[in-house]
Amino acid sequence: MNSIQKIPSARYISVALLAASLSALAFTGCSKEERKDTGATIKEAYQDSKTAVANAWDSVKSYTFEKRNDFSANAKAVTAKMDSQLSELHANYSEAKASASRKAAMAELKDSEADYKEKLAALGSATADTWDSAKQNVIASWDKLQASYYKAKAD
Repeated sequence: MNSIQKIPSARYISVALLAASLSALAFTGCSKEERKDTGATIKEAYQDSKTAVANAWDSVKSYTFEKRNDFSANAKAVTAKMDSQLSELHANYSEAKASASRKAAMAELKDSEADYKEKLAALGSATADTWDSAKQNVIASWDKLQASYYKAKAD
């Protein structure tokens, strides 16, 4: 049942990102005041999506080895959403036009993604004795990946 409860988090993130995208499209024909309001809405949707992803992990941090399948299902849902966001970011990235700081941020993101996927794969072979450590490694690696993503996106 817990894995079913995690799916809406990914759906809320998608809805928030869709709302932000639609708001950005509306920017072009708006007055200055409307652009200001739309900007605030985009920032709010961004923060909501960021919070939703963080909450998805908060709810499973205490899962025991016996609940590893629920934890893995949640991890897969969150990973799928991040993969989508990473694909979009990479599609809009041009190394030839990128500044040095942007190139560094993208390299950091690539390393963080590889580390996260390595830790997630290692979680699959965790035993009851190594579960807590492996789980914490996944969560810490996720935090690093998420921070790298926001840094690369902002740069």
